Amino acid sequence: MKNIYFIIYFIIFVPLFFSVDPVKGDHIIIAADNWCPINCEPGTSMPGYMVETARKIYEKEGHTVEYIVRPWARAIHECRTGKINGIIGAFKGDAPDFIFPENELGLISQAFFVKTASTWSYNGIKSLEGVKLGAIIDYDYGEELTQYIEKNKDSRMVDLIGGSDPLMMNINKLMGDRIDVIIEVPPVLWYKASEMGVKDQLRVAGRMDEPESAYIAFSPDNHSSQKYADILSHGIENLRRSGELKKILEKYGLEDWK
Repeated sequence: MKNIYFIIYFIIFVPLFFSVDPVKGDHIIIAADNWCPINCEPGTSMPGYMVETARKIYEKEGHTVEYIVRPWARAIHECRTGKINGIIGAFKGDAPDFIFPENELGLISQAFFVKTASTWSYNGIKSLEGVKLGAIIDYDYGEELTQYIEKNKDSRMVDLIGGSDPLMMNINKLMGDRIDVIIEVPPVLWYKASEMGVKDQLRVAGRMDEPESAYIAFSPDNHSSQKYADILSHGIENLRRSGELKKILEKYGLEDWK
């Protein structure tokens, strides 16, 4: 009888100790500096449209998404070394070695901003030589402007900053006449300027050429990154077809880029 009880115990109970929940999803960590309305304040009802889009897509697949704020250079480093899974609002030039989805999460153009009293306007790279430009460490501004910034980063012509909210710092520097020009994405600049109460004191002084595709890009040091990228690509198409993407964008006063 003892042998029979042992066999029954082995068949019924032992497998329970070795079973794995087949529906348990991954915990995906994405990060960036504050770049609202793309990514905003974590833990709020308005975390940013890319954050909400990612959560909607991954939760449908049984995964959870944690969004944290990091200085951009640190976010890139932590993602490259596998400490976090992805970075938000990345251009391919920001981290060419990362894993990018096939479908972008936005088409983003860059523009120059000055105080309304300024008479300066952007007319090619040479027009920057007479002003002090405020830019952000490790941002991709396109090949020509990025080369200009790299060449002049140690001069009085370029002021580079980092931190978790570098745009706010740049706007404060512009309002205090410590820099003359800011390069930034228009929706992001206007969102922050409105938040700071200085929107009517700024104007667009010219734009870069063509908009760039922006993504959530994934770590080259994580074997699951291609899977995450593929889920995001397919998920964007599904949200667009269902109308859910439109609802998320409208929440932030934005329209679909396609």
